[in-house]
Amino acid sequence: MIARELARDPDAIVNTSIELLELLADELIECIGEQGFEILLFRTIQHVNLDFTWLMFDPRSRPADPEFNALRRCFEAEDLAEAGAASLMLFNTLIDSLLLLIGKHLTMSTLHAALSRAEAHNN
Repeated sequence: MIARELARDPDAIVNTSIELLELLADELIECIGEQGFEILLFRTIQHVNLDFTWLMFDPRSRPADPEFNALRRCFEAEDLAEAGAASLMLFNTLIDSLLLLIGKHLTMSTLHAALSRAEAHNN
C-alpha cells in the first residue's frame, strides 16, 4: 500500500513521504499517544540509519518540528532514488514494528485511515 503511494509520483517522493508520515502520525498518536509515536519513530530511524547513514533525524524533536522539516532536509540532500529507498525502508520498518506492537487489525485500520486521507487530499 505504502509502496504504491510512494511510487505514484517518483519526482515528488520527498513530499509524498513527509505527507504520508504526517498523516500516519496523526492516526497513530490517537492510538499510542505522542510519546509512543516518538519512541516508535526513533527506533525506526535508528534501524533505517544502519543502511542509510545519512538519515540523521531525532523524532524526539517532533514537538518543535511537527512538519518533519528535519527529516525532509535529510531526504532532500540525497538523490530521489536514494531518498525513495530510505523512505520505503522507513515505512516498512515502521509498519513491521506496528504489526508486532498493536497487531494486524489495528495496524491495517490505521494505515487505511491515513492512506484514505492522503488519497482524498490528492484528488
